[in-house]
Amino acid sequence: MDFKSIIKEIGRGARGARGLAPELAYESFRMLLRAEVDEVQLGAWWLAMRIKAETAEELAAFEQAMQDTLAFRVDCTAPLVILPCYNGARQLPNLTPLLAWALAKHNVRVLLHGVRSDPTRVTTFELFNALQFPVVRDADQANAALRERGFAFAAIDSIHPMLAQLLANRWRIGVRSTPHTVAKLLQPTNGNALCANDDHAIRANDDHALRANDDHALRVVALTHGDYIDRLGAHLQSKKANAVVFRGCEGEPVLHPKRKVDVQIFQDGVQHIREWHGVEAHDLPDTFDIATTVAYTHDVMQGRRAMPEWIAWLAQELQHAAHATHNSYHSRKSLSRRRGSG
Repeated sequence: MDFKSIIKEIGRGARGARGLAPELAYESFRMLLRAEVDEVQLGAWWLAMRIKAETAEELAAFEQAMQDTLAFRVDCTAPLVILPCYNGARQLPNLTPLLAWALAKHNVRVLLHGVRSDPTRVTTFELFNALQFPVVRDADQANAALRERGFAFAAIDSIHPMLAQLLANRWRIGVRSTPHTVAKLLQPTNGNALCANDDHAIRANDDHALRANDDHALRVVALTHGDYIDRLGAHLQSKKANAVVFRGCEGEPVLHPKRKVDVQIFQDGVQHIREWHGVEAHDLPDTFDIATTVAYTHDVMQGRRAMPEWIAWLAQELQHAAHATHNSYHSRKSLSRRRGSG
């Protein structure tokens, strides 16, 4: 593929640019992941996509290219929540690790993925290390941690090294772009059970059954800007996904304590809206450094402080949605098997 033709299509500005056909979008993102594009073209693509934004077809193709090149996937034998952690904290303490711990206490497994560090923020990865929470490098470690502790963090350079390399260009170019949006859609789960065990569904070309194969975990997509929230919500709804979309606290998959937030919950693409109203006051520390955040998190875990209301509220919503997703998947699987045996 001549990547100059890709730049020509998308580089006409916010109004003049055209979206790529799905096949071209898929192959172009594969080229970017494999680092087969020179630096000038990479920079041109990066800024052109940031200006024009992804079309629905491009976003679906980019997501598929990412999914097809994962380094490893985890088992999904229990209710599982996926938390993408690519933003970190620069104003309030980052309570994403506390949310993961709270979910695990309610029989929900949690896989977190994201960047290791950010020179301007406190990342979830750094807090996991400081809290001595499980950080994993491969599928065996991840599955063991999920079984034994209920949660685990996989750095993006472990779970998708090619995507990690692409994301790192942010520090050379200066701004985020499409790869950061696509990364929040990553779903690193083993989803072959339904198709592999259900010849009837394959013969019948049951699109719903095949789609459910890859979506039996609950993705939490936290964003910072309204247009991205609308775009990814529409994308996940069109895919009949199981997901939760909302404006995160500084982009992390937790709620802002004081800000009113609409939380979109998609169950097989059906949208439900839950509203977090915010609190008038909270007891969060005034600083967000690692040591302070770890001390606060330990205090909550050990009962010396109450669980923050916004963390408890979100954990309950995610718990209900994750169990509903898990039960729905297995109900479809059982129904499909009965049809096959009939």
